[in-house]
Amino acid sequence: MLFIAVSLIYSCKSSKATNSVATTNENSVEKKLQQTWILENLNGKVITDKDFSNAPKIQMNSSSFSGSTGCNGIKGSLVSNAAGKLQFPNLSAETKKCDAKKETEFLQLLRTTSGYSIENNKLYLSNQFGLTMSFKKG
Repeated sequence: MLFIAVSLIYSCKSSKATNSVATTNENSVEKKLQQTWILENLNGKVITDKDFSNAPKIQMNSSSFSGSTGCNGIKGSLVSNAAGKLQFPNLSAETKKCDAKKETEFLQLLRTTSGYSIENNKLYLSNQFGLTMSFKKG
């Protein structure tokens, strides 16, 4: 009887430790995402100098990101609650006047991002309607 009680107590403790580790890392993005990404394609079209004065980029770490729309700085938090899932909540951007014709579209697509995949060193972001953007490693 004592053996059973000790076994139950030990299994509860190890279960709690495992759960706390899982909770700590639950919203952390995968290591392969944690780098700089440079925009190449927006809504199915290759970006050009006419779209952005400089190519937008995103630097991701385990729980936040920063970067540029090509003109304005951006930053916010990252949430990845399952493999292939990614969101950019609390995205904020500077409001300097820019000639970037696609800046608003880029920001809106980041705000609606819900998923990602990485293939051949390219990051693909998607939302509920499908693929929205692709990035190359920076």
